[in-house]
Amino acid sequence: MELSAVLFDVDGTIAETEEFHRKSFNEAFKEFNLDWFWDEAIYTELINVGGGKERIMHHIKRAWPEMLNYKNLSKYVDSIHKTKNEIYEDYLLESNLKTRPGVIRLIDELKKKSIKIALVSSTSEINLINLFEIGLKIDYKKIFDVVAHGDSTPSKKPSPEIYEWTLEKLRLPPQGCIAIEDSPRGLEASRAANISTVVTPSLLTNREDFKGAALIISHLGEPDNPFQVISGEDFGLKYVNTKLLEKLLDK
Repeated sequence: MELSAVLFDVDGTIAETEEFHRKSFNEAFKEFNLDWFWDEAIYTELINVGGGKERIMHHIKRAWPEMLNYKNLSKYVDSIHKTKNEIYEDYLLESNLKTRPGVIRLIDELKKKSIKIALVSSTSEINLINLFEIGLKIDYKKIFDVVAHGDSTPSKKPSPEIYEWTLEKLRLPPQGCIAIEDSPRGLEASRAANISTVVTPSLLTNREDFKGAALIISHLGEPDNPFQVISGEDFGLKYVNTKLLEKLLDK
């Protein structure tokens, strides 16, 4: 089947950013005098909750349920999240962040072949903008045909709503599209939208179960840095290109 579009998740898929997010949350908690600390184990679990404010609320419900009675809890959570985003921007300014292997190469190939490209992320619009403009120094508006962020739809991943919204904007059926994800939450969302999905686990999700993925690989690969197959058929190829993606669609 001819490939119509590739839909990229962002955090953990385009670049390894989740550790910056985790540290930013912990710094924000300190500023609010909260005795909370999200270590890697806790944050790995929270990755499967879409959205930063939603992660804070999930933590409150699980560990501090008495806070649910606060009259201004929603505004309080908003304030924590706003501070977290400001700290995240500082981390990006100080970083030498790079895209994961194969991302730019694949995007360049897709652009040359006039195949649609979209960003599909649960992160907030401001975090997405800061990641590309400050962290990666990429003009994402010139690259991506559609940008779907956490404010684009009421429900975040693992709901398929953001993928369905993206398909509607692209005016494409799911059968000719491939999603690239790094988390079980993202895979669940893309599969629920009937989109075949390639998974490139990130540092915080490489022990997760990705049942239902069309292909699970270490990263998208480069000619001199081939991916490692975790599960699925690579058709004798060593890096992800349009040929491989079309074979996955045919399969």
